[in-house]
Amino acid sequence: MVLKMVAVAFCMLVAGCNNSEKEFTPKTLTIASKETTKVKELSLSITNNGCGREWGAGGERPYCDLVIKYKDSTISAGGDFKPVYIGNIEIAIDKMNPWGRTEDSVPPGGCRVIVTRLTDIQR
Repeated sequence: MVLKMVAVAFCMLVAGCNNSEKEFTPKTLTIASKETTKVKELSLSITNNGCGREWGAGGERPYCDLVIKYKDSTISAGGDFKPVYIGNIEIAIDKMNPWGRTEDSVPPGGCRVIVTRLTDIQR
């Protein structure tokens, strides 16, 4: 009887470990201005506080004010098109729309991001 209970507990433990490492397919998300999008499988949320234009030494450039939360970590991003890494997650801005018109199915002030979970091999 004890052996059977140990076998059942072991199977539950193995099944629980396998479920936590499910395959995650990269997702493309369109996030409107003042909107929060969640990726429940990753415990991830991305808030777009708005996209716009700013002037600097090199002239006008687009930016998005993104707040990314992953588990217990929070970062701000969106000042450029470089990928952002938080934990084992990569968030890449695919398209910004700071000009106030709908283009390429991205709403005014919105952006399109690609979320990918990295494995130890990819790092």
